[in-house]
Amino acid sequence: MQGFDIVAGGQLAALPAFREKFGVLQPDGTYLIPARYLSAWNSIAPATEIVATFIFVPLLERFGRKWGILAASLISVAGVLLQQLAPDWRMHLAGRGVNGFAIGMMFTISPLWIGETCRPELRGFFLCFFNTSIVFGQFAIVVVSQGSSHITGVWQWWLPVVAMYFFPLLLTLIWPIFPESPYWLVRHNRPTDAKKALRRIYGFKETEFYDIEVTRMEEEIRITSDLHGHIEQRPPRRFLGMDVELELECFGATNRKRTFTAIFAASAQQMIGATFVIGYATYFFELIGIQNYFAASVALYVVMLCASTAAFPLTEMFGRRFLIVGPQFMLCLMLLIIGILGCVPDKARASWGIVAILYVWAVIYQLSIGATGFVLASEIATMRLRAATQGLITITNSAWGLIMQFTVPYMINPDAGDLGGKVGFIFLGTGLIASVGGWYLFPETKGLSFEKMDELYALKVPPRQFGKVAAEAGTGHIVPELKVATAHHSEQAEADTQPERV
Repeated sequence: MQGFDIVAGGQLAALPAFREKFGVLQPDGTYLIPARYLSAWNSIAPATEIVATFIFVPLLERFGRKWGILAASLISVAGVLLQQLAPDWRMHLAGRGVNGFAIGMMFTISPLWIGETCRPELRGFFLCFFNTSIVFGQFAIVVVSQGSSHITGVWQWWLPVVAMYFFPLLLTLIWPIFPESPYWLVRHNRPTDAKKALRRIYGFKETEFYDIEVTRMEEEIRITSDLHGHIEQRPPRRFLGMDVELELECFGATNRKRTFTAIFAASAQQMIGATFVIGYATYFFELIGIQNYFAASVALYVVMLCASTAAFPLTEMFGRRFLIVGPQFMLCLMLLIIGILGCVPDKARASWGIVAILYVWAVIYQLSIGATGFVLASEIATMRLRAATQGLITITNSAWGLIMQFTVPYMINPDAGDLGGKVGFIFLGTGLIASVGGWYLFPETKGLSFEKMDELYALKVPPRQFGKVAAEAGTGHIVPELKVATAHHSEQAEADTQPERV
């Protein structure tokens, strides 16, 4: 749903019927989509994703995860319908904004539910699949646009838009059988419902398995409460009627580093050039003079889909930090080469060189920060703050998307910057910030339970030392004294709140 929408703007702009419908007639008889149209279309969705997150996250924490799927589906249908029937570019803009609201809801629910449902040894695999589903959406819109390019008339651009109905239809069909998050149910003192949800997820007949899983979740919740104090007893802070206690707590002394790490892991994707390469590949190939630009972009997305799928086992084999930190610097090198090729006078040869480097960039990106960034961002927060942190991730990721989607058309469009390959220099600057920040912030979380991550952060272990310290500790607690201290803290808190309890 998100991948389809991200790439849709660039794909539609490459279709002659779409340019004729919404573009401006040029002196030579052709139609051009003005940069301000492209900028508005592609930046409105990230903007409404931010609005959706502010409204949605408090409701998500209060009422659970499941209800938001059906709500997002209905909103998405309305957004796609507005795009399809738009008489002018402003109505099409409104439709993209409404659909962006639905995407913001699902972008928050999906990784949150995966992180809360999967066992530690499977989190990386399924969070990688979250990224692969986005890449599949990008691949799908390119294939649909390639097919519709051979159609004449209104269906040339209607077909890619109408194809977006598939996503809310699929979500609506699975909604009745979709289980609620077991972690959320346990946290809200509904262990029986949590066992029912787990039974739907796993399908095992042995009731002992579900008893053990619920007990494990309760223990992790208890340890987290001990490490961070019994903060549930604090009065909520409200702003414009919205409870912002959890969001403020994310930036407290105890959780600040984890929050910035999660935000940085997701934002690094935008900073290192994902919007440019993924969102505007087809349109950019056309602008730099590639004859078969649709075929070149289809091949690019096939390569990215294969690379993203290959990241499934690599995440659990080599870990998160290994797959992110080093490859980010390699991506920066690719951007530097693209920028240099953009300065070459022989545009024809340089264009094919840029395409080749973009293919290499795409493979490295999907094997590293593209797939693993979502994994790290979604599993780093403490349990109590996971929904609030995922909301902040959505907000900051959308903010970066808003900036990039607004500025990239002005960078590459002929009636604006017309930078060509020199746009690589711009993303080299932001990419280096992401790479250096990742070196200091990104921990190794492969196979770590949420409980053990809480202990490592509580002990102020440097993130780049997480893997080493966890390996030395084995399967037990990192420091035995920490368990004793948290147990004493829990007993003392119970004694203070329940003095007559035997």
